[in-house]
Amino acid sequence: MKISLHIPKIKWNCIIFTVLLLSFNGLLAGGTIQGITEIEGAEFEVGEQFTVQYILQSTGQQLQGNYQISGDNFGPLNVLGQNSGNSTSIVNGSISQSITLTYYLKSTKTGIFKIPGIKFLLNGKQYPCQNKTIKIIKQRKDSGISGDLILKLKPNKTSVYVGEPIRCDLQWYSSFQTQGFRLKELPKFDGFVVKALETKTKSKLKTINGKKYLTGKSYSFILTPIKVGTVKLPVVKGDIYLTTGRGFFQQTEPREITSNSVSLKIKSLPVAPKGNSSPVLVGQFKLKTRLDKKELKVNDAVTIRLSIKGNGNLNAINDLKINFPSAFETLPPTIKNNVKTDLSGIHGTKTFEFVAIPRQPGSFTIPSIRISAFNPKQKKYYILNSEPVTIEVTGSGSLDVNPYSSSGGKDVEIQGSDIRYINEVEKLSAEKNSDYTRSVFQYLILALSLLTFGIGSFAFQKRLLSKSEVKNKQKAKANKVAKKYLKSAQKEINGDKNKFYALVDDALNNYLLGKLMIEQSQLKQETITDEFKKQNINDSLIKETLKISNDCKMARFSPLVLAPNEMFLKAEKVINELENQLK
Repeated sequence: MKISLHIPKIKWNCIIFTVLLLSFNGLLAGGTIQGITEIEGAEFEVGEQFTVQYILQSTGQQLQGNYQISGDNFGPLNVLGQNSGNSTSIVNGSISQSITLTYYLKSTKTGIFKIPGIKFLLNGKQYPCQNKTIKIIKQRKDSGISGDLILKLKPNKTSVYVGEPIRCDLQWYSSFQTQGFRLKELPKFDGFVVKALETKTKSKLKTINGKKYLTGKSYSFILTPIKVGTVKLPVVKGDIYLTTGRGFFQQTEPREITSNSVSLKIKSLPVAPKGNSSPVLVGQFKLKTRLDKKELKVNDAVTIRLSIKGNGNLNAINDLKINFPSAFETLPPTIKNNVKTDLSGIHGTKTFEFVAIPRQPGSFTIPSIRISAFNPKQKKYYILNSEPVTIEVTGSGSLDVNPYSSSGGKDVEIQGSDIRYINEVEKLSAEKNSDYTRSVFQYLILALSLLTFGIGSFAFQKRLLSKSEVKNKQKAKANKVAKKYLKSAQKEINGDKNKFYALVDDALNNYLLGKLMIEQSQLKQETITDEFKKQNINDSLIKETLKISNDCKMARFSPLVLAPNEMFLKAEKVINELENQLK
């Protein structure tokens, strides 16, 4: 009885002891409280709004009591507004809290300004935030920003050498609430090798010429010029998506905007010094040579790798040659392309793998390779040199000799691709007349040939007569194929968006291929337009057909596209209208 009464007491003592121990461990771990100053940038233009945040952050300890601040004097900087907030989180039993004060500032003067570190006063203790500095610069005169909706094409350089990559950023500005931007179609930059990049940067608020804009960068283009002269880039068109209405009635409305016009000066490369070939590479590169073995036997293969690494127009070089000794049989090089194009430009490694087979023993030297390149930063030429390589080949050179018996009883010795002996024909004798000539069998064969020709001609004519029927069947089948693709697309409306747009595009393309009786290679806007006009299709239907096809292709470049259900209904409607008008 006594034992049963003591057990609950022991249990409660253990629980209390455990709680106290955990609390003591928390105290040993110690809570930390500190003040932090955060600014969204370090350099701003005159009149541009920026934010400064002061954060009192606690880890492992609760922030209890009322706090006070001191030192929030920003001097010549204008305070546009202020707000505060707090947050609490518990992770693995550890509590974290923070108090955040946000100030919205701007400056009307240029210079370097001090952002003071305020002090939080909590429970009799001070927690200072650090001081910081910012730089205010003049508004850029060439910004060209005015109006409510602006699209700017901004090249990082306006004067480059031919072959020197340029980056052009496409930036939008909106004085309205905006959800994003997408291209109408990819622009055609004639005279350039183009790589389009989707750059999903977070939109931010910026004050330009005293006006607030929401701005973002959606696309960038890496352009490698291949022609010399002053080039005017085409304007870029796109849709910017504005938010209209409020609450339940909020909608997204597209507005078309057009970019500014930009001209680039493409300079020819300077005259190469004597001994230098005209360069293909423009940029900063290094050349490295590697081979898998330096000693081998006759008829064994050796692999030599030449790797060009660096920044520039790496994609322009597609051919390298090594002058192997005549004792080597070679294969065309294999090219491994590890070249990337991103916002920093074109960079990576391009490797040429040569496989060579020695047919004779000996010591052979593979000569070095010289590649002329041009450095646009230093404005001078330089040479990429590979290291010469010596290869030792052992064994017998007769291993590749294969004897063949000729009709004259002598051997023809073949080594590599050289024929060492060609049999001479001493005498040619006339053949005797065959008994086949002018025989009954000959006339029988002739009669059968004429009969076969007649039957074939009849069958061919019949096939020509039925050709129109075959065309009609193919045209009728086009609508069934389109419906099949649309049915599959309908299943993906709420599923895989990329698959949905691909299926809608396939439905339209396969319908046009079958209905217009054209080849896959002719599936172009110009060809489709010409075929439609031949059959008197109205212009509005032509434009809608091409727009749907273009929107489906653009869907992989931008998340802001027409809603899938709307796209499906439009595609279905266009195909039905074409079915009624096309012959």
